[in-house]
Amino acid sequence: MFFAGVKEELYMKIRRGHFRAASLLVLLAAALTGCAKGAEPTTASLSTADVPVQLQQGKALKWNGNISYDLPVIDFVDSKTGFAVKERSDAHLRLLSTHDGGTHWQERDLPGEYVRSLDFINAKTGYALAEENCSSSVGQLQCKQISLLKTGDGGRTWNTKWKSESQEDHSQGNPILRMLSFVNEADGAMLVNGRLFLTQDGGAHFHTAVFGIKDFKPISASFPKAGTGYVVGTVGKDDGKLVVVKTSNAGRTWSTQLDISAKNTPLSAFQIQFASGNTGWLLTNEKGTLSGDIYRTVDGGNHWTKMSTQRTGRPYVSGIQLIDGNTGVISLHPGAGPVEGGIWLTKDGGRSFTGVSKAVAVNQVQMVSSKEIWAAVDGMNGSDFLIRSNDGGMSWQESYPLSEPYGRPTEDMAFIDRQLGFGIGTQLDSGKILNTTDGGASWKIIASLDSYIRLEKISFVNEKEGFLMAFREKGPYHVLLKTQDGGLTWHEVPSESLSKLGIADVSAFRFFDTNHGVLFATGEGKTIYRTSDGGKTWSKTLLSKESGSEMKVYLTSFSSGWLLKQTDTRGNMELIRFGADHSAQTVLTLDKDWYPDAVYFGDEAHGYMLFEDFEANDGVITRLLTTADGGLTWTDHPFPADAELVDVRSIGFSDPQHGWIQFLQGTAVTTDGGVSWTVLQ
Repeated sequence: MFFAGVKEELYMKIRRGHFRAASLLVLLAAALTGCAKGAEPTTASLSTADVPVQLQQGKALKWNGNISYDLPVIDFVDSKTGFAVKERSDAHLRLLSTHDGGTHWQERDLPGEYVRSLDFINAKTGYALAEENCSSSVGQLQCKQISLLKTGDGGRTWNTKWKSESQEDHSQGNPILRMLSFVNEADGAMLVNGRLFLTQDGGAHFHTAVFGIKDFKPISASFPKAGTGYVVGTVGKDDGKLVVVKTSNAGRTWSTQLDISAKNTPLSAFQIQFASGNTGWLLTNEKGTLSGDIYRTVDGGNHWTKMSTQRTGRPYVSGIQLIDGNTGVISLHPGAGPVEGGIWLTKDGGRSFTGVSKAVAVNQVQMVSSKEIWAAVDGMNGSDFLIRSNDGGMSWQESYPLSEPYGRPTEDMAFIDRQLGFGIGTQLDSGKILNTTDGGASWKIIASLDSYIRLEKISFVNEKEGFLMAFREKGPYHVLLKTQDGGLTWHEVPSESLSKLGIADVSAFRFFDTNHGVLFATGEGKTIYRTSDGGKTWSKTLLSKESGSEMKVYLTSFSSGWLLKQTDTRGNMELIRFGADHSAQTVLTLDKDWYPDAVYFGDEAHGYMLFEDFEANDGVITRLLTTADGGLTWTDHPFPADAELVDVRSIGFSDPQHGWIQFLQGTAVTTDGGVSWTVLQ
């Protein structure tokens, strides 16, 4: 999706220079009010003069935001019953459970602060390995205690079966959290604090495995049936050798199955995993080359075959699972990026893999069958979510926190009135079309446009007729699409001129009727484009040749609107109103170290602007500036410091009381004119 690019853009914002105040004194009328169809492109002529404006101090805004959470682990016992753990830095763990294949989820308390593994035997009996008494020092998490918890009632209650001082290493950014391997209610193993513990009475008693190999450090374990287990570990202080050992008598004795020597760099392993007593996988890790080898056995470890060599770093492997001798998956996480992760699927035992998911960062993946796959996906800058496939990875649907066909738009929104609106994009798939009939309280997916890399902007002129801008892999890259049935079906609008505009990024886009539309885009500078024939041809007005200067535009009509602009020469910022009568008026200038995020006017009187304030005492905060008199006076409303509005996409109001802010982590709504805001769940 878009997360890596979003991060890079955000960092560039933070590193940009300071802003000073200025105003725009003269703006050529043709530059903003448009030119005739077919005319040569015009260029704005700009000059500046200082016009200071004193802001009125308003009340601090109220913010009811969601606290983001992680979903590090999942475990499904069959196609209907599954579990996941929700992890938040400010609260205890929560167990999620479903008994209808992910349509509905229940949430209950789970003791502990950080989860290390989850393993359910059936719908009732399960185990969790969790840490508590945790703190962070110099960015490094440390926990004092680790415990094995057991439930016999599906997670309603938990009992501590084992606990110890935690020696777990949290330096690895995306560890493989498969440390428990239980085959029934009695027999199981846990790999914790660098040692393997075995039980045959459901965790009432444990004994420590003794492998009989000097300097053997276990990394991963898999027990496919009672008494039979496989462990992979390194040998030697310099990790020069990798060894697989097997037990057939519950750990009393161990025999070496596979012995691999390192070549040029230290050798480790990501995971060993067995689908049955005979069939299993091993994925090694050559730390210095960011690659690893996949080994497979189909005879209980007597013989191992090297199937392929795969890239195992950037993106990093977060888990493997084989369900039979041929079919399996590998989950990938990009870490800090900017590469993308996802899910790899093999149908030939690991000889070759195909990417099968649009998810960019996967915490954990599980195949319930050859057709049904579940994954916990890292939301990167927001909360994590769960996805599922019922056709072997060909298509995917979100399951938590919202189960398809419901979702939340992530890319853009357009409202016809207070209740009816349309949106594009979900956390998983930027090609989804959604609509709402209750003012944004709930959204339903109504169409999917999979032939495009992403959908960029959407605009509706009535409840049936709408337009959107899409981006595809091959040129012409930017495409205009139209619907006449409320978003259910879409067709491309033939436009030879649009393909020749040289557009890099579409910042604003709006159609006012069937024929008249305007878009504001970057490419070779900042430019406004207009069409009078439904998008077949476009005229061009160049506002600025400087691609680095920031401009935010809101279009109130075909020829009028508002321009929030950082000037090219001194980094100054002003708000300009341009009209159909060839007028251009500066209504606000600022002498602040603020970054412009969005501008919106609901009517002639009511306007809104969002800024990031880099001079605030509490660090970077967001400020909402409002006017009720067409921009003559403005009131400054600061958001609280915990309102982290990262990468604001837009602000909008359906009337003076009801509005929304769309940003990277979600959508916040107000019903009192912007005094208080609530992030939609």
